[in-house]
Amino acid sequence: MKNNEQFKLSQLLSTQKSLWLIAWLLGFATVVSVLGLVMVAGWFITITAVAGVLGVLFNYFIPSAIIRLFALTRTLARYGDLMVSHHAIFGLLKELRVKFFARWAKLTSQERQMESSSQTMHRLVKDIDVLNEFPLRLVSPYVVAILATVMLSVLILMSLPSAWFVVVLLVLTFVVAFFALKQGINLAKQESALTEQRQSALLDILPATHQLLIWGRWQDKVGQLINLDETHHARTQKIHALKRNTSFINQCIIAVAVCLVLGLTHRYFVVDNQVAVFTADNLSRHVHLNPAYVLALVLGLFGLIEIITALTSEPLALGRSVMAKERLNGLIVSHIAPSPKTLLNDNVHTLSLQNVSVKMPSAIIGADNINATLTNDKPTLIIGASGAGKSTLLATLAGEILLVGGAILVNDLAFDKVDFGSSLGFLGQNVDIFDQTLADNLRLGKPSASDDELWAVLDKVNLADWAKSQPKGLNTPLGEYGMAISGGQGRRVALARLLLAPKSIMLLDEPFAGLDSTTRQKVWTSLTDMQRNGQIGILAIATHQIWQNMGDTCVLKVK
Repeated sequence: MKNNEQFKLSQLLSTQKSLWLIAWLLGFATVVSVLGLVMVAGWFITITAVAGVLGVLFNYFIPSAIIRLFALTRTLARYGDLMVSHHAIFGLLKELRVKFFARWAKLTSQERQMESSSQTMHRLVKDIDVLNEFPLRLVSPYVVAILATVMLSVLILMSLPSAWFVVVLLVLTFVVAFFALKQGINLAKQESALTEQRQSALLDILPATHQLLIWGRWQDKVGQLINLDETHHARTQKIHALKRNTSFINQCIIAVAVCLVLGLTHRYFVVDNQVAVFTADNLSRHVHLNPAYVLALVLGLFGLIEIITALTSEPLALGRSVMAKERLNGLIVSHIAPSPKTLLNDNVHTLSLQNVSVKMPSAIIGADNINATLTNDKPTLIIGASGAGKSTLLATLAGEILLVGGAILVNDLAFDKVDFGSSLGFLGQNVDIFDQTLADNLRLGKPSASDDELWAVLDKVNLADWAKSQPKGLNTPLGEYGMAISGGQGRRVALARLLLAPKSIMLLDEPFAGLDSTTRQKVWTSLTDMQRNGQIGILAIATHQIWQNMGDTCVLKVK
């Protein structure tokens, strides 16, 4: 997928074409076996009963063998279809995740959404998983249903050429199913918007629960949630009604088709208003139009009901897939025209800020007239009152938000024209800890890192002793979003991840927050030693904590 290439739902089938083709053939074999089993069994029971009443010989070996063959084929094809379909889905999900994650990782920070990468990855995983509904619950049922309907229509027309209107009715069931899909797109859009509203409302309330209770506004917020829940319930009821109504309409259509088949065959079995009885002479006279064969066609039509109903069992499948596709495209497709960048081959010696103005997108005010020159010979401490703009400045330098005004130069090159690759490290206010082991979280910074390197970097952030005390050591699971460790430990794990590989520019936002004096000094010493050794170039730290034995530093005060 290229940078500005829109993802299309048709790509869900192109990557696993051979597997989907096999799955559809097995699905068709399953449907044919089910219909054949019902039709042949109905025909066989009728003919056997008549032959028994008439006392004539009847070769039941061939039809009974056919019935057994259909039964075996149905079982094998059904399991084969499930296995191949799920294998195709797993392969599809793997390819989609790799493709989308790789595409998202290549975006510049300015092209990404203003949210943490863990939240973005959660959204990516959720939307990618939704996409499996398109081939599994939409395309496959339609392919199988169309093939089964064509097969049954051919049988009906071969037996009763005048029954073309029955075929028209069968086609009408697909029109009803298409109508349900169209309605499902609108319902899926409403469902998506309502889900976001409910999630936002809940996330807004939870952090302020205590204050809402104190100020007596809790019931107002609860009322808002109840209204959203009632709206969601009404939407769910509407979806269920769509399923029921379309299913009922299609069942009525097929019932009419059955009546037409019976009406068209009436003249073959009723003579002078008398039903022609079976005799030994006419038992097999009308090979295609005896009552047993007509019963087989009728049973085939009834068996088709289940296949057609599957088309409307998930009317929102297309709508949800379309919404997931649009969200993914909005998340990963760049709308910013790519501009050529200079690859940073040399070390960064200076980072110049000239009349820089920064502001968070949602903020009313920001920081202005920032002038400074950051060098690689000593750390730069960015200080200022809370809300002055320290974090905003670092986020701007990291490319997380756009520069409002002024200029930022790297070795006399415009900052936004430089390709840092992986040599820029940024520790923001929110760190990303994933539901993996300690070692896996660290190796995100350097996949080839050995265990010795991991222990060494953990020692730099004063986590080595803690890790050694854990029963699983480097294999200690950190939990989703780092829930198994403290916030301070999570920040140090994220910092250690950055320190695994050399950085031309290291931007750290409050790396000492929540640390005791011993740990704080240990982390500071590790950072300054790495800068002196050339493993870190420019080191900029936003902090409220300054102590006497920090050594020689440059101080940038943001007002």
